Formats: sequence, structure tokens, C-alpha cells
Amino acid sequence: MTSNHSIFSKSEDRLSLITDAGKTYSGLNNSKSPELCQRVTDFFGYLNKHIGFPKTDLGRDNQTIFNLLLQSAYPEIMIDLADLVYVQHERPAVYLNFDHIHMNFKKDRVSLPESVDQINDKFSFLFWELARIIRETLVLFNDSQIASLLGESYSIYLFQTKNFPWDNPMEMIPEDLKGCVMDVATGLSGFRLIHDWPKHYPKLILTDNLTFIVKGLTHFAKISERTNIEILNIDFPEGPLEKHCGCILASKFLHHLQRSERKKFLQWVMKALQPGGMLLILDTDLEFQILKRAKNPEYGDKLINGYKETLVKIEDKFCETLIKDVRQAGFNVLHFDFHEYEDETDAYSQYPGDNLSIKFIGLEIIANKL
Repeated sequence: MTSNHSIFSKSEDRLSLITDAGKTYSGLNNSKSPELCQRVTDFFGYLNKHIGFPKTDLGRDNQTIFNLLLQSAYPEIMIDLADLVYVQHERPAVYLNFDHIHMNFKKDRVSLPESVDQINDKFSFLFWELARIIRETLVLFNDSQIASLLGESYSIYLFQTKNFPWDNPMEMIPEDLKGCVMDVATGLSGFRLIHDWPKHYPKLILTDNLTFIVKGLTHFAKISERTNIEILNIDFPEGPLEKHCGCILASKFLHHLQRSERKKFLQWVMKALQPGGMLLILDTDLEFQILKRAKNPEYGDKLINGYKETLVKIEDKFCETLIKDVRQAGFNVLHFDFHEYEDETDAYSQYPGDNLSIKFIGLEIIANKL
């Protein structure tokens, strides 16, 4: 496959990313979400200042196809792009909405230069390569404007649709809270926490080290008019020790850390909790098991491109070592439960409908600081 660095160009002497055809954004016409549409045009307009296409025959062909995609783009394309750039470990199965794209073509009576299948393949390739060059170019990945436009798009989409596809962390949080609650490395689940957090509850502190998440959650809390929410950009085990919490939630976070880092995090939690404060852990060794199965090429080659690289290789028997480390850190374990699950899903497969089987363990730990 051709490198994305030859597909897109950051050279001063380049073809523009957007042409007059792409600037029509006719697929956005009559959308019920003008706020989301505005961010589509702002995003690609901003990106046009930084990347384009090389001045080659292939570059001109790709520019034409890419602007055909922009011409037919739907508002939620920002969500698909954000998933690929920032949170593929949480939303591995991302596909362009070809039904929506071709409905826009039909409405505008656009004549396609190739067959539908060929056009779809080229759209997918260019879209994935666009996500990859943003993800792999630090100046773009860390760009505040790019993170804001994609984060706010996520916020607007979820505010309007209430389509929260993640587990509900509220199910673990006790009702008799005696201090602020902190969710560490909250990720996309932070949107649902903001939505569900009662206004009479103590302050909820959501933390993450990804600018995209912080920008999106800050915007979501604002338009949701939630005043008992605080969002912080923190990379653990460093954190705001001046904030002593009544409860700290670590939901599907600790499997991203090596064991030595997890021990440091648990020591940090012990300092950050007020006496009697609760530590709630919800986690799984799913990603470890996927990496283990992926050693077999027959399995690994079916995984979504780039997904395996987002996973962290941790030690075997993660669940056993985690509960041991929680106890050794000085916590009083009130509840420990784990179950083995077996699933068959195409969520990780690059071939829709081609299910991959996986066995993994899910666990819950509830502990307190004496």
C-alpha cells in the first residue's frame, strides 16, 4: 500500500486539499445540525492550510476523489474521523456511511467516474490515510484547533442524539457520596457521566491527558449546563493531590499501564483519597487476549488496520496481579468479582460480518482507604 506521506503533502509547493467542487459541501444541505455542519467546513478549511496533495498525476487523481467525498460528506463524518484519529482503541470499528454518501450523490444527480465499489474503496483509503497523517504528525495530532473542532463535534453529536454506546460507570458509584468524585482517564465515557450526573451530587472531576477529550467534555458540560463538573488535563500518576476525593473511579484504564506504573497509580490514589474514601475499579484483560490471539497470523491479519498498534502489552494473569497490588497498596477490599466471557464479534475485524472469537476476563474491585 502506498505510504500516506506520498498520498498527502505538507510541502509548501502542493495542490490544495480542497477544490471548488469540495467547497460546495452539498451533502450538508438541509441538515438538522447546522452547528455540526459548521465544524465540518471549519475543520477542512483549517486543514487545507497545513496539508494538500503532491503535484503529480496521482496527487491530482486523489484530489479529485477526495473532493468528491467532501462534496457528499455528511455531518457525522467528523465523528468517524475523530474515532480514527484519537480513540480507535475505544471505537475500533469505524466505517464511512456509504448509504448517506450515495444518497447525497443521487439527490444532486452526480455522475460517478467509476463503479460504486471502486469509488467506495478509494473514499475509504483516502479517509483512512487522512486520519493516519493527522495521527502520525505530532504537530497536527496536538493542534489545539483540530482537537477543538473534532472534540466539539463529538459533543454536539452526543448532545443532540444521546447515543452513548459505552458502559455506564454510574452503576458503580455509591449514592451516599461524602466528597467529590474523580474519574481517571475518563475517555469517551466522560460524556455519559456528564449527562447522567445528578445536579445535587458532589462535584465530578473528569481527567484525561488527551486534548481532544478535554476539549470535547468541556464543551459538553457547558452546553449541558452542568455546574458541578470539572474537567482536568492530567497524565497519571501525576495529579491534583490538593484535591482529596471521596471516591476515585478507574474504569478500563489500568490495563493500559504496565504493572510498575499501576503500582505508582495506586499509591497516588491512596494519597488522593480522603479517609474512608472509595476506589472503584472496572477492568478487563480483553486487549491482552486480543494481542495474544493476534500472534497467529490467521487471526491477527483480520484485525482492523492500526487497531493492534493502539493496544498495550501487559503481563499475563492481569486480574490476579491487580487485586494483589490493590491489597499491597494498603486498601481494604470490600468487593472483588470476576467472570470469564466469550464473545464473537466483528467489532475488531476489518471485514464487516466476519466475526472474531475471543475469551477474556472482566473484573470489579471496590476498596476503601482506612
